[in-house]
Amino acid sequence: MEPKFETVEVDAASSFRSMWYACERLADNHTWHYHPEFELTWLLHSHGTRFVGDSIEPYRAGDLVLIGPNLPHCWHDESEGGSERPEAIIVQFGAETFGGGFLDLPEFDPIRQLLRASKCGLHIEGETACRVQQRMRSLMQKKGMARLLGLLDILHLLAEAEDDLRFLASVDYHITNDITEINRQRIELIHRYIRENLGNDINQAYVAKLIGLTPPAFSRFFRQATGQTFVGFVNILRINEVCRRMTESNECITNIAMNCGYNNIANFNRQFLALKGMNPTQFRERHLRLKQNAILFASEHAASRRILDGCVVSMASSAG
Repeated sequence: MEPKFETVEVDAASSFRSMWYACERLADNHTWHYHPEFELTWLLHSHGTRFVGDSIEPYRAGDLVLIGPNLPHCWHDESEGGSERPEAIIVQFGAETFGGGFLDLPEFDPIRQLLRASKCGLHIEGETACRVQQRMRSLMQKKGMARLLGLLDILHLLAEAEDDLRFLASVDYHITNDITEINRQRIELIHRYIRENLGNDINQAYVAKLIGLTPPAFSRFFRQATGQTFVGFVNILRINEVCRRMTESNECITNIAMNCGYNNIANFNRQFLALKGMNPTQFRERHLRLKQNAILFASEHAASRRILDGCVVSMASSAG
């Protein structure tokens, strides 16, 4: 099956994304897809089958994987009757997250090698997995420079832990997979153009000419590559941008919608409901609740860790 291109939205006031994710079933909400960003995924609750490139393996709670850019992947859970609601902490970041040339410094050679190796997907195991998971939890509460340094710390830890890293897809998968380089470049060019012009009129014929296709050929190519019509894809990016702006400010929703290219608010509300399953106000309220849950989750873990550490110290003192 042709994998679908997925749009990744960075967090507010940040160069990358770190989120707590939950759904009823991954099989219904997590399709075979790819994106230009690196992705570090930790499944807290769930078990089933993991697909990464040509790798097909069972997974269980605690599964931790680093996915490289444009590598198709998905997780399908096998829980029955909603007895185990899937939850994950996910970190997504682009090659440009640390700024141009930063990772080219000699000191970052191990991280460069790690990121190159991730093109096949890396399963992270052992003590390294435990240490990375702890840092992923704490990353949820960090802001500003501390947040960026937290991501760098995770990558440094992974880069120094070769014995706990295992390749998933075969080494030559990136050569034989069904996403051609020219199609990747086309989709990324289209994606970039739309994002840079969300507040303006976007003409499909112009975009077709931009990548050297006739309008009919463009329509066929775009539907096959993304599973969407061009108009539908533009709506997805516009609604995603509306969501990003709603969650980072208290700006009036109508103003946000108009600045993202929606001159007809009734049409905006219909598109939002169709894509998100709720109206914009409900989405904003739900985001606030999820954010509070994530903070509470991290705080409870930190408190449990302090109690556990205290017990260890106490046991050590008694033994002494």
